[in-house]
Amino acid sequence: MLPGDTLDPLQSDRFVWRWSADGTYSASSAYRAFFAGSTALLGARELWKARAPPRVKFFAWLALHNRLWTADRRRRHGLQTSDTCALCDQAPETAQHLLLGCVITRTLWAAMLLPLGLQSCVSEHSESVASWWLRQRARLDSSARPMFDSIFLLLSWIVWKERNEITFSRGLPRSTTQQFMVVEAEAEDWVSIGYQSFAVPSAL
Repeated sequence: MLPGDTLDPLQSDRFVWRWSADGTYSASSAYRAFFAGSTALLGARELWKARAPPRVKFFAWLALHNRLWTADRRRRHGLQTSDTCALCDQAPETAQHLLLGCVITRTLWAAMLLPLGLQSCVSEHSESVASWWLRQRARLDSSARPMFDSIFLLLSWIVWKERNEITFSRGLPRSTTQQFMVVEAEAEDWVSIGYQSFAVPSAL
């Protein structure tokens, strides 16, 4: 009740459900109310439909949220003193740089996309991982998008694992040819556990 409101003793109480236009409760309106005030993650729907193992999708979810523990983020939290990219040692290691802008990553992207005629998709601009992915897939025919999504997730996953190996154990990066062989092996693993086969060019 609001100040000044009065109750009519002759009027029966009536329950009004505020989450529907007619004030009537329904399961669907209750479900929609559950998400009231939430914000949609850019690329979430596309990521949900992509063909990739769950752990890779979770990694990509963190990347789209810009929540990967890159050197830049670790430095901001006082966990290390340098934020230099583990792969190229030339620029701060952000998610955008590591997965799109790093010269080594760009070489892998070109090697993957050139044989498929998709070399124009290699990142040329400074933008978030999510906006780049969605912008590039929107340029493709709908039949080619599942393939591109799988390649995006596969290559990003390999780059992230390579970065972690360099940072925490091995210390030295693999050559581009060696990294590309790792991409091929990972793709074969995905196929072996039931994910649809997708084209991976031969090693450089």
